[in-house]
Amino acid sequence: MQITLSSEGLWNMLQSLNPDAKRWLASKLYEEVEEEEEEHLTPYTMEEINAWIDQAEEDFAAGRGIPAEEADKEMEEFLATL
Repeated sequence: MQITLSSEGLWNMLQSLNPDAKRWLASKLYEEVEEEEEEHLTPYTMEEINAWIDQAEEDFAAGRGIPAEEADKEMEEFLATL
């Protein structure tokens, strides 16, 4: 049997729960989100990090880059527009 609820129907159902049930549901949802996030977190390998460094050095040697001071200035200007 499949039950389909609209967003409004789901919200109404959740509002009808008692405070203990809401706390339980919130904790379960929080745990599920944390587990999903942990599954997506994988450490970088040294090979990946070294490849990024190699690429950055190649870009710098080829003139593709800007000095840190200029990057900082651009970021400050960008943030000032927010």
